[in-house]
Formats: sequence, structure tokens, C-alpha cells
Amino acid sequence: MKPIAANLLCASCRENYWALIRQLGHVQLPALSSIMLKQAHIGATGHAPSRGSAPMPIDTRAQALITDSEAWLAEQAGKINARYSNLPWDKAWKKITANKHTILSMSTAADDYTALEHISRRNETALTPEEAMVIIGTCPQCGHQATSTPQADEWTCPHCKWQGGVQAIKATRDNKLWQLEYTGKPVEVARYLSKMDIHCTSDQIRQWLTRGKLHATPTKHKGEYVFNLGEITAMLDCHN
Repeated sequence: MKPIAANLLCASCRENYWALIRQLGHVQLPALSSIMLKQAHIGATGHAPSRGSAPMPIDTRAQALITDSEAWLAEQAGKINARYSNLPWDKAWKKITANKHTILSMSTAADDYTALEHISRRNETALTPEEAMVIIGTCPQCGHQATSTPQADEWTCPHCKWQGGVQAIKATRDNKLWQLEYTGKPVEVARYLSKMDIHCTSDQIRQWLTRGKLHATPTKHKGEYVFNLGEITAMLDCHN
């Protein structure tokens, strides 16, 4: 019996790895290139008044992501043939996609896949409209609000560069929800919670109010209450 190489990928990982490779060259890098040159915009556009200084000619954040992505492609292409490592990224990507079996069978495939996952997550975050981001908590190091894509596994603070797991940040946030209050109507608190990737409907909140399940305090405004966010999430846990 032949021993299984430690760095070989399982069938599912091979499929995911190849999908990420295709996405990197077919979707992410072209989109990031447009953003870098300010030919495209993520999310809603709006006019910003001039503050007396000209905008930077390129988007440096997108440029940094492109540099990392191109370096990964160059490294993989160079493993196929050393001459390919100096190709432009699009040609390097084509060499990689033309050598699927070789790439997936590399002795370094598992490490390469892990590196690409990290690059792809960062790219995806940059390409996600702000309105689609969710509040996962706050940075444990500097207190900066942490927003991320709902599918993200890791988060890097844009302020202090601290990096950690999304689930751990969410857990810390959820433990503090009992200390947080939100004043508004059921539809407003439901919308606010959805921004934290906590999903309930305004109808659910109204039903819990009617049945006395929530101890929200009415304000002087019709239909408005002071809600304890921890109480709402506890009700969600009971009904899931």
C-alpha cells in the first residue's frame, strides 16, 4: 500500500481550491484592478465635496491586495515552469488553469490552498459593498468596530492590524449584548440586529412584546420601546 502524502488534498478541497483559483483570475483580480484605477466603485455612490486636496491617483488598498494575489499566481506558475514566474498575472493564471492536474497534485498543494484561502477572503471583503457587511463586534486590542462579510473566518483590524477569528469576536460581542439597549420600533431593532448577522423579524419581536416575553420599556413615542438586545437574542436561541 502506498502511503498518502501529507500535503495531498481531499476531493472536496481539490474542488474548492480549483474554484478559488478560477475566481481569483476570472473575478477578483479584474474587479480589484478596476477599483485600483478608480474605474469601479463598491456599493452606493455619492458625491463627496472637495476638501481642497486632489484624490490619490490609485486605490492603495486594492493595489496591495493585487500585489499579494499576483505574487501567489507567480509562485504557482513558477512551479509549473520557472519561466512562467515572470509572466503578467493574467498569463500566469492561464498557465495555471491549463495545468490543473499539475497544480492540484503539487506536494505543496495544501499549503498553497491555505494561502489562497487567506488571499481570497481578503479580496472578497474588499469587494463586498459596505451595506452587505455585518458588525461582528469590536477589536479586542483597540476597540475599533469590526465589520466583515457574513462568511468570513478571520478578521484583520484596519486600524491596529490585530488579527483574529470571527467566531471568537462574535462570542465576545454576544456576551456583552445584555449590556446593550436599543431604542426604536420592532422593525428598527430587527434591522439593527441584522447588521450584526443576528436575524429575527419585526413580527417575532411584536409577538414577544404582546405575550410579555420581552420586558421592553415603552417610550413616549407610539410603537417605540427601549429593547435589551441580550433579551432578544436569548428569545431567538429559545426558538431555534
